[in-house]
Amino acid sequence: MVTRAAWRSYVQYEYEDLTQETVASGAPFQFGDDFIGAGHTAGVPAAGSPAAGYAWVKKIVGAAPPTVALVANAGGGQIASTLAATSEAEEASLYFNDSLVVDTTKVGQAEWRAALSVAPSASGVQAALGLGSAWVGGPTNLARYMLFGWTANGNLLVQAKDGVATTYSAAAAPIGGSAIASDTNMHVFRIEWSSPSDIAFYYDGARVNPVGSIVWAATGANAILQPWSTVYKPSGTGLATLTVDKIDIFNGR
Repeated sequence: MVTRAAWRSYVQYEYEDLTQETVASGAPFQFGDDFIGAGHTAGVPAAGSPAAGYAWVKKIVGAAPPTVALVANAGGGQIASTLAATSEAEEASLYFNDSLVVDTTKVGQAEWRAALSVAPSASGVQAALGLGSAWVGGPTNLARYMLFGWTANGNLLVQAKDGVATTYSAAAAPIGGSAIASDTNMHVFRIEWSSPSDIAFYYDGARVNPVGSIVWAATGANAILQPWSTVYKPSGTGLATLTVDKIDIFNGR
């Protein structure tokens, strides 16, 4: 494994050549979390009751209940959002308590190392990670978002909504190739917003949406988002688990 460097939209990044995981950047605004340390072991606080000095909250919907919690003894620190088998509407989301801080009008990128540990098992079940606006139930019900996602068909999706239109929603694939079927392994998911006319999605270092297929018209306060990781179902007994190992956000000011 070798650390290499590349320029992305006039910002220098360092990345691992085998995994394509970004490890450092020269961007002026940076946030990173490996989900290790006392802040995490204390438990993720509930939405609406954030803990001082801790970025995350969890949104739990359902009586079963679903969970957002650290994975015990996971190398490097991991946190999982998990639906329960109870027949009911459920959500298990990890986000910034509606503290919108990522300005997508500035050049930047967000990257997750994550695994779909349990794929959505029934119609209506969704798993997603990316950036979104203030909480509402269901990832694609957010007013604005840039998301990787999965449904019960098992293929990776990329989708964005800028508050006016959903500009792209289709199975992600190496451009010109086939759909990417879900598995339970860790993968690196990256979103770059260097140009509003071309939001780019990458999977293990390979771009997976055509150039110009996703545009971004949000401006001002509407363009400021927060990181999201979520599993959701409107009803039924379906299952899904999304496990996040790390997140890094690099952005301009």
